[in-house]
Amino acid sequence: MKRLLVNDYLTTIPGTRTFWHDLQDWFDMEFVGGDYGTLAEIADAQAQDATLIIRNASWFPPMKASDKVPTISLLQDILTEGPQRRLQDEVMLSTTHVVYNSLFTETRYSRENNWSIIPLPVDFSLFEPGNAMGLQQALSLPDSCVLWIGASQGAAGQVKGYDTFLSIVRTNPDIPFVAVFKDTMPPYCPPNLRMYERVAHEDLVRIIGACRVGLCTSRMESQHLAGIEMGACGLPLVASPVGTYWKRDDMPSVIVGDNATPEVYTTALRATLKTPGDPQQIRHYWQRSFDKPMIRHAWTNLINEVEDDKR
Repeated sequence: MKRLLVNDYLTTIPGTRTFWHDLQDWFDMEFVGGDYGTLAEIADAQAQDATLIIRNASWFPPMKASDKVPTISLLQDILTEGPQRRLQDEVMLSTTHVVYNSLFTETRYSRENNWSIIPLPVDFSLFEPGNAMGLQQALSLPDSCVLWIGASQGAAGQVKGYDTFLSIVRTNPDIPFVAVFKDTMPPYCPPNLRMYERVAHEDLVRIIGACRVGLCTSRMESQHLAGIEMGACGLPLVASPVGTYWKRDDMPSVIVGDNATPEVYTTALRATLKTPGDPQQIRHYWQRSFDKPMIRHAWTNLINEVEDDKR
């Protein structure tokens, strides 16, 4: 049995694990990586005798091997138009099964082939509530920090709503904020903002544990894994109605409306800081849907189904 796992990298941030690592470990898969421009050709060359391919549904074209080898495409990047969206459509049509990481993602695409909704998991053994006071002292952070995780540069910064976040920070000088950037820290930093960049997961858990409320200002998200990680650590969220928050009416958070202004976010943040809720109840809410054993079980069933259909 030869199973291929195809993406450019397993992770781009040293010291972090992604869901691609989980798939590799859970199902004894051979990882094939490389530049997106040549990745399809590289993977095709290694697909001889393969019994299954799991690939990223975005950024590189269909593989010729998918004509013969059962192929599952994981779609976790919402693209609305242009050549890359057309490429996604071609990839999905060329594969056996498409996995969307949320209902929000699935509604943005057609249903022309077999599909499932299986979210990306969170490691609840790593992301858990900590000693807030001790972590605040260790990191020299004040109490009642609001945490935002995202990007500041280019299109990624626009999608994550960095401009909205910065406006919220600047107009609320009495609230301390923390930002963790997945790209690079911007040159400007308001006095009430502490910034970090490209941190390992162990350090991210400590940062989350020192904060009180999580904030998502994204204009578009397929899932928003960072918010679920914050929830696993017991933080309530103030979030835009995207990704996993879309039409989720029972979550222990405040969901603002579409195109919410900084003033709307501010009102929600101040109310949540006053009554943040029970961290253990918040953690339990997210764990029942995003814990790794549950996600592994769903993928195991899917892989067995896809491989059995080929036999």
